[in-house]
Amino acid sequence: MTRDEDWQRDAELLARWREGDTEAGAELYDRHSATVYRMFRTKVPDQAEELMQQTFLALVEGRDKIREGTSVRAFVLSIARFKLIDQLRSLTKGRAFDAELESVAAVAPGPSTVLAKKREQRLLLEGLRRIPIEHQIALELHYWEGLKANEIAAVFGISHSAMRSRLSKARQLLEQAIVAFAASPEERDSTLGGLEAWAAQVRDLI
Repeated sequence: MTRDEDWQRDAELLARWREGDTEAGAELYDRHSATVYRMFRTKVPDQAEELMQQTFLALVEGRDKIREGTSVRAFVLSIARFKLIDQLRSLTKGRAFDAELESVAAVAPGPSTVLAKKREQRLLLEGLRRIPIEHQIALELHYWEGLKANEIAAVFGISHSAMRSRLSKARQLLEQAIVAFAASPEERDSTLGGLEAWAAQVRDLI
């Protein structure tokens, strides 16, 4: 299915769902639940299921607010992003919190590589957790979900050019984190040299 066909299918399902077709709503859930789950699983695993429920409840409540021409995927991922940031903010116990500056590792320290089977996978996951949350989300949507910069921009509500700049900066920060935490030059080079392949493997594990 092409991207245009994918978008059109979502639009058709949304229209049917708004008219009372519960099976159309269930299909929309099936089409997007895995992506939403991955967003939560690598950052707040203990709250992933609850945040999933909150996200799709918000979709149910907001389905009539999705404007014509707006991607259902972008809409639901935008909800998930806000739910995630609110959850991480709650963990700071009232102190100032900035998702563009702080990492998951700083806000919610804990094991992050339990799913990884290979050193490069563990290093990639740890590197992602060490970059600012907003950058981590953008990179995961790119590497794991195959979204292009303009599609990720719609999730964040910023311009295409701004997202291209953010992705470029995010890649630089990820590379720096991988270099800093690699156990050896061989592990570093293997991870950086096959970043997209390692990211695809991690995605399949989640």
